[in-house]
Amino acid sequence: MEAAVAEKEAGMTEWNDGRLDDLSARVDSGFTRMDRQFEQVHEDIRALHGRFDALQRTLVAGMLAALIGFISTQI
Repeated sequence: MEAAVAEKEAGMTEWNDGRLDDLSARVDSGFTRMDRQFEQVHEDIRALHGRFDALQRTLVAGMLAALIGFISTQI
């Protein structure tokens, strides 16, 4: 059992301050990249929201015109 533990410990790498700093920098850069990607998604959603607003205005205007047309033919 002790031989297996010693062999396992021999295969493990050291996590010194330099490696931990490198890992920290990689994690930070990953989160920075993810933040930029989420901001792009938010911009896309805002643009889509504007398009839906324009579509809704067009549909309401069309329905009002149809309603006015229908009422004018019934009078």
